[in-house]
Amino acid sequence: MSKKIRRWKNYAKETLHGNYSMIILAMIAVAALNAVVSQLVSALFGGYTIFSLITGQAALFIVSLIMGIFSAGQSYMLLNIARGKQASFSDLVYFFKNQPDRVLVAGFVPGLLYLATSIPFYYVSYFVDPGSTLEENLEWLLLLAGMMLLANVLYALLTIPFVLIFYLLADDLNLGGIDALKMSARLMKGNVGKYLLLEISFLPLLVLSVFTLYIALIWLVPYMEMSMVMFYRDLRGEFLPEVPGYDTPYSLAEQARERRENDDFNAEA
Repeated sequence: MSKKIRRWKNYAKETLHGNYSMIILAMIAVAALNAVVSQLVSALFGGYTIFSLITGQAALFIVSLIMGIFSAGQSYMLLNIARGKQASFSDLVYFFKNQPDRVLVAGFVPGLLYLATSIPFYYVSYFVDPGSTLEENLEWLLLLAGMMLLANVLYALLTIPFVLIFYLLADDLNLGGIDALKMSARLMKGNVGKYLLLEISFLPLLVLSVFTLYIALIWLVPYMEMSMVMFYRDLRGEFLPEVPGYDTPYSLAEQARERRENDDFNAEA
């Protein structure tokens, strides 16, 4: 299994060579847009009443669904680059022009899971008294941090079956949102361990990024995302077993097989 993970990561590094600038700028653009819109929504629906909490979260939920269309476009861009196809910044809005309702439907389930797993965090944030002393404030902050960590871990675990939905939608314009959720869960069945090991393999680099004040994430996140693309492509059967001279992240399995057959034919001739 570790050999497969090394292969995906090596493919990712090969593919990123010469493409880093476009990917970094695209990811920064999507992240910045998401941050700005989320802050605006939070400012518009701010408050500490139950009504403001509910309306604020509902608005953020809708925003997350819309931003998911940009995230799906980002996945489309990464797939194009990974396969050696033409890619551009217009890929980010690809799904706005190609049945965006599919992305909205597919993103609805992960969005609901995020809201559900965040309930303990919001409960502590809005309804638990932080106290009046410094010691009580610190205890409250630790509890809040613990609830945030719990929410993130639960969300990450519960959404593992659906991590492939945007890639699947990018590959098939006729695939509906519900079908993408089902197909993603089917592909991930038996491959969760590989996915987790791939994610865990980046932990040392993530820790080291702290010492760069997280600046290194500008290069690390594209590396992680492209490795995930290679994981997806392998699950879809796009790679042949490793063969010297044919082990490439760009060629589909059938194309590589044809090259081998042609070379064998020429050698015999």
